[in-house]
Amino acid sequence: MNMRLSCLIGILVCFGVTFWAPHYHLAAKVIGVVLLGFAVITTFIEGEPPRKGEKTPI
Repeated sequence: MNMRLSCLIGILVCFGVTFWAPHYHLAAKVIGVVLLGFAVITTFIEGEPPRKGEKTPI
């Protein structure tokens, strides 16, 4: 599991917590925004993986 996928799962869990335990709404919102930031930063740092069948430029 890579960083982006784990952040996405964390964001979904935070979204679910806001419905199941409304008194944790603000904490789940803060954690969800932080995980979203990590996912965006990781996307820019790692970049896109090469697609199958494409040759890498020399």
